[in-house]
Amino acid sequence: MDYHFDEWIPRKGTGCTKWDNLSMRISNPNALPMWVADCDFICPEPVVRAVQARAEHPIYGYAFVPGEFGQVTAQWMQRRHGFSMDPQWALFSPGVVPALAMAVLTFTQPGDEVILQTPVYHPFANIVRGSGRVVSGNPLVEKDLHYTIDFEDLERRAASPKAKLMLLCNPHNPVGRVWTEEELKRIAEICAKHQVLLVSDEIHADIVFDGHRHVVAGQASPETIQNMIICHAPSKTFNLAGLEASAVIVPNSELRAKLKATFDYTHINVPNDFAMAAYLAAYSQCDDYLQQLLPYLWGNILTVEQGLRQRMPRIRMARPEGTYLLWLDARGLGMTDEEVIHFFMEDCAIGVNPGSLFGREGEGFVRLNIASPRVMILRALDQMEQAYRKCGF
Repeated sequence: MDYHFDEWIPRKGTGCTKWDNLSMRISNPNALPMWVADCDFICPEPVVRAVQARAEHPIYGYAFVPGEFGQVTAQWMQRRHGFSMDPQWALFSPGVVPALAMAVLTFTQPGDEVILQTPVYHPFANIVRGSGRVVSGNPLVEKDLHYTIDFEDLERRAASPKAKLMLLCNPHNPVGRVWTEEELKRIAEICAKHQVLLVSDEIHADIVFDGHRHVVAGQASPETIQNMIICHAPSKTFNLAGLEASAVIVPNSELRAKLKATFDYTHINVPNDFAMAAYLAAYSQCDDYLQQLLPYLWGNILTVEQGLRQRMPRIRMARPEGTYLLWLDARGLGMTDEEVIHFFMEDCAIGVNPGSLFGREGEGFVRLNIASPRVMILRALDQMEQAYRKCGF
């Protein structure tokens, strides 16, 4: 069917974090929320129908993970990414972040080191520090807003006797890199060489733009796949974050049994009544939705890129290879990090994520979510330009 992503669907009053929780962070009640990584687009029709059909039954008791879960996951991974997997490799988790936390708890001990590539999705560091583990930072190398990996530093960190696990983000949130097969192969080989478990968060895997290709970690290095845990979910692809369903792909049977035991005793492996209906519909009936979504998102990206270049040249953008999250460089404004956040949040009245949230390498940056109708993107650019001019630029 045809989807109309230009349709503005009001979300205030629905209890959503993105719109209803913004007032806790910004004083202007009419501010545009462009922070939390969900979309302002309607979900695919097959998903809506599946959830509605389940809701029509008036009893909402305990649910379970059906056998189709692994099969549908494997079919999607093969169809979309060319990755062949055994359906039995897939464990259910209510989300990728809980899965990452369970992996850290299962395969490391307090005081162990966990390698992160900063600036990176902030729950990574929260999981590590909150569980009494130690962040081992392997900062990305930035040159003219293009980010690469410092492999020499990664090798040194992996060689540490305390290094036990690496959390990889691919596609990378927030800088938008889609790591190449060569980069992923080298990461995997370094981790395997030093017996560091590689846990790859690939939740944005389906949001990749022309000229780039998402490579599943296990594709890049089949010889080290037994040292990997790979996390996928339909939540970003089909805007299902609130339904909480993801797949944790664990090829190694021993690791899978250990992780499943953690899932069992923490009781996080029980889906809500609507999660499975949405998950199965998304991965089996909604390819057309993604095919239409990607060019629309790319149009939004080009709109912001052109708007900044022509109207606000002191603010630059790292052109993303994947994700619908833009990494904006505001260092050209000559402001402190606190002043940059005030500029966007209060002067522009746009809810953004502070770059420093993702690590100290993000100071002077902000993350902007462009998964919204284009009219909202244009309105945001107008508000930014007004504030920009008032600052005398």
